[in-house]
Amino acid sequence: MCRFKNWHADEHGYVIQCEDCRHFQVSFGTTMLTMDEKQYRRLAENICQKLENRQPMQDPNCKCVILPGHVEAVHIILSENELLRLHDMIQSVDTEMRTKELMDLF
Repeated sequence: MCRFKNWHADEHGYVIQCEDCRHFQVSFGTTMLTMDEKQYRRLAENICQKLENRQPMQDPNCKCVILPGHVEAVHIILSENELLRLHDMIQSVDTEMRTKELMDLF
């Protein structure tokens, strides 16, 4: 039975992590992914890179942003607005995780 640490939750999704096996569960919109720490870090990097390299869309609600999933045959398709919200969610988690790491030093 997993004991989850809630890193982030809002009306768009959540990020939780099992305190035992360290796996993450990321829920956003209608997608829920379960992954290990390495896969989570890769997803977070892909989200940041996609945001940095994006070209502004004429319709920011058009679902035309594709992120690779952690399974080869699965991709995540988002609008520009959804990408921004997902990025904000991942950045919030990153801040929380770094804060916890610093607090654990004391």
